[in-house]
Amino acid sequence: MLIPCESGIKFGSGPPAPRAELAQPGAASPALACAAVNVSLAAVNVSLAASATAVAMLRSTIVSLLVAHAHAHGAMSFPRPRQSLDGTLAPWTSWGFPCDSTHQGQECKIDFCDDDPSTCIGLCPISAHSGVKDQLDASNGQACFWFSNGCTIGCDHCDGTSNHVGHGGQSFLYKGMNQTEISDKNLSMGQDVWAPAPGEMVLDPASTKSLDIKPNCEHPTTNATICDPSLRTVNTQAECRSADDIYQYSPWRAPGSAPVIDACGSAGGRWPGQGKGGAGAQFYNSSLAKQGDMGSKLPQMPSQASWRAGEAVEVGWVVNANHGGGYAYRLAPADAPLTEETFRKLPLDFVGRSALRWDGDRAAQLEFDASRVATGTWPAGSMWSKNPIPLGLWGRVGPSFAPVCEESEACKAGFAHALGAPTGTCRCSGYSNVGPLLPNLEIVDEVRIPSHLAPGRYVLQFRWDCEESDQVWASCADVTIEAPATVES
Repeated sequence: MLIPCESGIKFGSGPPAPRAELAQPGAASPALACAAVNVSLAAVNVSLAASATAVAMLRSTIVSLLVAHAHAHGAMSFPRPRQSLDGTLAPWTSWGFPCDSTHQGQECKIDFCDDDPSTCIGLCPISAHSGVKDQLDASNGQACFWFSNGCTIGCDHCDGTSNHVGHGGQSFLYKGMNQTEISDKNLSMGQDVWAPAPGEMVLDPASTKSLDIKPNCEHPTTNATICDPSLRTVNTQAECRSADDIYQYSPWRAPGSAPVIDACGSAGGRWPGQGKGGAGAQFYNSSLAKQGDMGSKLPQMPSQASWRAGEAVEVGWVVNANHGGGYAYRLAPADAPLTEETFRKLPLDFVGRSALRWDGDRAAQLEFDASRVATGTWPAGSMWSKNPIPLGLWGRVGPSFAPVCEESEACKAGFAHALGAPTGTCRCSGYSNVGPLLPNLEIVDEVRIPSHLAPGRYVLQFRWDCEESDQVWASCADVTIEAPATVES
């Protein structure tokens, strides 16, 4: 058996591969890696000495090689953020999905991004809001590549690398079987790919011997405050702060406490001068922004929304690579320094139910009761909302939580087996960077604008604290706050 290397084949390994250090220079492209693996696999197939164990190991290597190149992350989609600025430039203006007579090749492909800039166009697609089902565009540019890498709770500095916590070679077993064995036997897992009964999905002890679970500083000032399994998003059944709790130092485990490189993200997630890194820590330089630029220094845009003080307003974001965790929205006066200290002064409360909205269509959206928390958060009492999209990569992250929509049997089977499912198979679970989830889905909330705010220009910050990685995503949008509506007597 050979592995198809064409872009239409989707491997169920999702977001950036677990890795402790930076990508090595000269790493093979996904196509070359796949071709090389096929040569090796062919040799194994024709060799009489090849054992079933060797084949299984090689198949695991295939997944690891390809997932190492999976990039793209998440960003606010409305109001339009400053980080979308290169969406007004070619080649982003020429990209569209699905492929048609005017969009061919790279101009309609949701792709990995490697050293070839032409593969970086369709990395942060969003719904075109055109009324056409599944239609996407690249008007958000590279907004999903502004973030902070190497940030753990209770520390005062991010180091710009990635995956300090919980990202060794760990793997999980389901009823004593790993994912390759589940796939070989073509077993069904149903909803258990997300939410198995306690004790049915556990860390494989043979895979944890080399794990080194620690924060990114010697003396962290806080421990995990998010211990409730209903608020956690990966490895949710591990006892809080135990040795099996491999994500306990991740940003989401004490929302808002992890430091950032910049409150509006860094282009490529790293400090200036560090250059391109692993796990998607890169940026396609354009005439408007380059690797290492600080999001807080981007130029103001025309106001993207006009809201009244005291009213509840809609905001939305899109998940690409999915790292679990949760998010918050905050405001800062546009003429103030755009720092975490400033944004912490104006956290916004969520109001009412959340919604999953496909294609910008309100009539077809799915409302649900979000899991929110306002204790153990920074600043104290600020409200955060759990990412409602379960990752599903159980072989790597263990139990997560049931999706809020009803998923198809094909979606469940894709997560159960190592080779995954094609793009669009899942509606509300997984990841959309060459994964089963199509990024025509927006996570929509209402937030309350404080009634005491003075009219003027403000900047809205979206901050996503991840749990499966030590990363914080940020988007910042220019908005106008008007005086409260007057009530006529």
